[in-house]
Amino acid sequence: MPDDAPAVPGGLYREPARYALLAQWTAPADLGYYRRLLGERPGRLLELGCGTGRLTLPLSRLADETVGLDNAPEMLAYAHNQATREGAQVEFVEADFRSFTLSRRFDHILLPYNALNHVTDDTGMAGLFGAVAGHLAPRGRFLVDTFQPDLDAFERLRARRKLLTYLDPTRQQRVTLFEENDYDPLQRINRITWRYDLEGQADWRVDHMDMRILPPDELDGLFERHGFRIEAKFGDYDGTPFGPRSPKQLIVATPSALSAAGA
Repeated sequence: MPDDAPAVPGGLYREPARYALLAQWTAPADLGYYRRLLGERPGRLLELGCGTGRLTLPLSRLADETVGLDNAPEMLAYAHNQATREGAQVEFVEADFRSFTLSRRFDHILLPYNALNHVTDDTGMAGLFGAVAGHLAPRGRFLVDTFQPDLDAFERLRARRKLLTYLDPTRQQRVTLFEENDYDPLQRINRITWRYDLEGQADWRVDHMDMRILPPDELDGLFERHGFRIEAKFGDYDGTPFGPRSPKQLIVATPSALSAAGA
């Protein structure tokens, strides 16, 4: 593992077309969940870590106003082009979701697709929750999607395993993607390495990312410590109640009365 590997996804986020291609196979089937949860009139909507606009664009057709926020300019440019092609009305903002300031409040703020796990330090978590609380309208909701970790599985996931094979659209060559995991149980950080083999050329490229592992008790405690009350917690995108074997931790939260009063 290189010492200079980035702490959050780097190279992949600078190549939105490749990210969008991989998302066809790796992204969750979460759009229907958000549509049901938001209802027909979600009001003002802010998506944090909007990326290529995979969720932002279809959800914008339900909302009165939609803002997509991301810290990767390449992703935002891709999302903006997609919005223009589709005629979607979305404002895109380049900012870090651990510390952002906008001029308005929102009825719903989304943090989807394990984005919370990329916040690996307590200072970043405090900044994120504080920024969200400061941008939620009265009775606004914070919707978070992360996975329920299987702590016993991390040791066997250290071994290199094949994720998928796809055709690179630029090179027209077959790429096989492998994953390795290196979990630090003391820090609760998992270093994920994606290795791409290009038609037999091993490690044609390598991407790294660090993810904070959040078991249910720790995740729930984060919301409580940062002044949020969990209104609902689901275990999958079909709305199944959360349980010990649930694959997902889907949280619907609002600022507590004390937090909201001080906002």
